Amino acid sequence: MGIYQRKSLITKITILGVVVSLHSLTGASNVRAENSPLEIIRTTTNQALKVLSSSANRDKTQRQQQIEQMWVVVLPKFNTKEIAQRSLGVHWQKLTNEQKEEFTQLFIELVKKSYGSTLDRYSTEAQFLFDGEQVEGEYAEVQTRIKAPSQEDPFSVVYRLHQQNGTWLIYDVVAENVSLVQNYRNQFARIIDKSSVEGLFDSLKHKLEELKTT
Repeated sequence: MGIYQRKSLITKITILGVVVSLHSLTGASNVRAENSPLEIIRTTTNQALKVLSSSANRDKTQRQQQIEQMWVVVLPKFNTKEIAQRSLGVHWQKLTNEQKEEFTQLFIELVKKSYGSTLDRYSTEAQFLFDGEQVEGEYAEVQTRIKAPSQEDPFSVVYRLHQQNGTWLIYDVVAENVSLVQNYRNQFARIIDKSSVEGLFDSLKHKLEELKTT
């Protein structure tokens, strides 16, 4: 089975949790510091959900446009370069600056095209629970749980953030102890071991072409 063919619920929810489980934060009543990790996530989620629910009757084109608008809201809250670097692991240092930029763009585009419709669908179907946040210096974790219609029990989603120039940004999402970064790192490493870094680039481009047609 190819690395992109594994569409397990956990993998989907790892990406899904990036957006929709943040909705649980909107109901917390205790006062929080402005621009805290939790507050940034809460505000971003409100904006994303507003975009996704802005029209009850949407055709395919309109739905895709809304998903793209949602990513415009969400992506600035991620350190996309950090996520790409961590997902590539030790192989990142082998790339030129131009290759690093290209890989980051390909990787983020893969995430967007692979899981955009899933985010849209689950944003109105899932139930959300907020558990808390932990901040240690320039790093933080926000703990949440999601209850999907297809599952009897909620599952955990943890957001890992760090500060960059005074702003909290997400650099990993962990669903039921499955790290988004580690999951992709393992898959990318297998491709590189079988071929090369150039082979990984070709694989990413091929997959993106496939997703465009579907």
